[in-house]
Amino acid sequence: MKIATTTADYANFGGSRSIAAPLHAFASTSFRHFDMSFYRIIYSGSPWISHGDLWKKEVEECRSIAEKCGYDFCQAHAPDGEHFIDCEARRQLVLATKRSIEACGMLGIPNIVIHSGVCGNDKAVFDEKNIEFFRQFEQDAERFNVDLLIENSAEKWNPYYFLRTGGEMREFIEQAEIPRLHANWDTGHGHVQGTDQYSDVVALGSELRSLHVHDNFGDNDIHVMPMIGTVNFDDLFRGLLEIKYGGCFTLEAGSTITRSVWPYLKVVKNGDVLSDPPLHLMRGQTELMYDVAAWMLESYGIPAE
Repeated sequence: MKIATTTADYANFGGSRSIAAPLHAFASTSFRHFDMSFYRIIYSGSPWISHGDLWKKEVEECRSIAEKCGYDFCQAHAPDGEHFIDCEARRQLVLATKRSIEACGMLGIPNIVIHSGVCGNDKAVFDEKNIEFFRQFEQDAERFNVDLLIENSAEKWNPYYFLRTGGEMREFIEQAEIPRLHANWDTGHGHVQGTDQYSDVVALGSELRSLHVHDNFGDNDIHVMPMIGTVNFDDLFRGLLEIKYGGCFTLEAGSTITRSVWPYLKVVKNGDVLSDPPLHLMRGQTELMYDVAAWMLESYGIPAE
């Protein structure tokens, strides 16, 4: 099984907002498989929401670096933004998402995780609006041979996000009847929700196409590396083996030492020198994260790639 991590681990590496910039930071680590993050591509002046094809230069740079370094991209994460309010922000999200799907096609990425949006406290309305949202990308998915993946969240910070368990996700997928719509399971979100991750994975079955693997203490979404918190990863692996999961083991644990995360936001004062760990420490943590993931896989007899 391929061990991957998100390029968001080194977002804005070297001061650049290009999606290609983080790839340089992984050069001296064991990672060769990546979850391409488009999560922050919507910003003022971004080529991803501007006229023309300048955004494709970033994609071509990614392809060039990957060829040089022996990298590949096993999944992606769509941009964040406004789902339902009819405004410029929503139009930007739709455009950037369509372009990120096309970018997946250019880079040979088989699937992209797209967050659903919250639209009130009625589950039926949530389902209707989000199915409509996903359908506007159906033709793009077919054209560029990319699957669209929903993701679970937790009631604690998203009380009206009705995709919290494997069963709820599978029900949504079956209701949507979008051939290329499948699922990504997030271990950290599942832990905060308090679900039985074995049962969630089994409920998803063949609909489970990718993972976001990270840890926490069951109270908040802190995105730290496995074995630091209290997620029962044995339950996860038992489920993965039962369904014969064929995707990657993709980490999303970039907050282990590199930055604070909501709701534990660090207060940085003028003159502070310990708020930004140096690159060699970040790379050391990245390498440890890879080693932990490899040990977890090998403990269950799964060869690590």
